[in-house]
Amino acid sequence: MPLRYVFVDLDSYFASCEQQLQPRLRGRPVGVVPSLNEGTCCIAASYEAKACGVKTGTGVREARFLCPQIELVESHPREYVEIHHRIKDAVERHLHVIEARSIDEMYGELPSHHRNETDARRIVEAIRADIAANVGASLTCSFGIGPNILLSKVASGMNKPSGTTFIHDHSWPECFSTLELRDWYGIGRNMERRLAAHGIRSIAQLYAASCRELRKIWGGIEGERLFAELRGAEVERPPTRRRHLSHSHILPPRKRTRSGAFAVINRLTQKAATRLRHEGYFAATLEMGVRYDFSTKWTAETHFFETQETAVFLKMLRKLWDSMPAGLGDPTQVWVVLGGLVDAEHDAPPLFADWRDERRLRLDQTMDALNRRYGTRCLYYAAAHKGRSEAPMRISFTHVPDLEVERD
Repeated sequence: MPLRYVFVDLDSYFASCEQQLQPRLRGRPVGVVPSLNEGTCCIAASYEAKACGVKTGTGVREARFLCPQIELVESHPREYVEIHHRIKDAVERHLHVIEARSIDEMYGELPSHHRNETDARRIVEAIRADIAANVGASLTCSFGIGPNILLSKVASGMNKPSGTTFIHDHSWPECFSTLELRDWYGIGRNMERRLAAHGIRSIAQLYAASCRELRKIWGGIEGERLFAELRGAEVERPPTRRRHLSHSHILPPRKRTRSGAFAVINRLTQKAATRLRHEGYFAATLEMGVRYDFSTKWTAETHFFETQETAVFLKMLRKLWDSMPAGLGDPTQVWVVLGGLVDAEHDAPPLFADWRDERRLRLDQTMDALNRRYGTRCLYYAAAHKGRSEAPMRISFTHVPDLEVERD
């Protein structure tokens, strides 16, 4: 099978952004943290820090123990998003980007007349040079080139940093022999245990398994799809359906009271409602949760006719919040999830007119427009006032924030 896809994986992206933005950090161990306090952990580490054992999730105290010379810097999500778009533009000048999978991953398809190693290498080197010249030399990336998206993605992580890995039909599965099962995309701790129960403990054994075995292990069609993808086939997948939209925040010490936590979760709910409208969805459920002392948690959920109205979400939030028992401890984290999503195209109007209030929706849309222009703290419902400075824009594994909607 010919080479077809190019997968671009940006190396230690957040830390590399900081090294590009702050020249003094170049060549030094860097840990990126969400806030400058001792109770947090690294959300990214530079390769210099990784060499000392620091990785994503390493606590600040442990990071300093492992790497006394480490520079801990607070994250700058807005700059990371802006740089992401500049890198995407650089890739587009040489290869059409089909999809940005996340803030640090994207892929494209080679033109039919360039599906050979010589042309593919020329294209990726042109991309690499373009990024260095027009975005920043500290922003390196690794490439995986193979016959399908899965194999290309796995390949992109095999020779980091600044690596280029080709997967030819004559080279697998031997080319993956250095990988552990957990290195394979889609195999986490639970799936690793399930595979081990069936005698599969290596990539070679995974490749040797029959289609029937993989279907049984995965519990359905996904096992068959993996069997085909392992052999270089391109598998058609149904479009994914968005099921929920969420926001969470770890509370700083000054907000670890019942009233402080409510102000923050109220702000999270308003942010989620804004995103919901921007992305064209209606929600029919709201779940809220509070973690206490980083150990126990309390959650509750309620259902309602699908809506986009912030006032409805806040009313449901207050109802759930008031049902939460007292005396659970000091709240340390809060989150809210809007679920039961229905896109606007498939939304059915309510049977009763008072189930939706068009005036309130127009008010929300007006507030959205003003907040897009002046920032998300321009207009908001008053219950979030004491939490207005919390929960700044964050970047999740799969969501690239829209700066127009989510800028602070």
